[in-house]
Amino acid sequence: MSASANRQIAVFERDRGLPAGEVAIAFRRWNATTRRPLGNADPFYERDDTALRRDDYHVRTLLEVTLHALRGKARRELSMVVGPADERVLQRTLYNPFADPDLPWWMRRIGV
Repeated sequence: MSASANRQIAVFERDRGLPAGEVAIAFRRWNATTRRPLGNADPFYERDDTALRRDDYHVRTLLEVTLHALRGKARRELSMVVGPADERVLQRTLYNPFADPDLPWWMRRIGV
């Protein structure tokens, strides 16, 4: 990602009181989760020190909040790196018809 995008992400983290590099950690965990056998996947944070993630503490939620906070090119750049992981999740999972429809799409999927 570009230096400009990385700066915007750093400002986002600082403004929200997140540790530096938290978005990168979330991305690495989301990406790794999509590459592991589904039974071994753990896309949740161990710590729960912020309500930023809407109390679900899912790494993809942090990435989504970050995407909405970024501007223009930085948003497109992050979307381009998150997109392939999202596609892998969609390919490896099915829609859960019993999930709460108010949950984000990544929380309404079940492994197959």
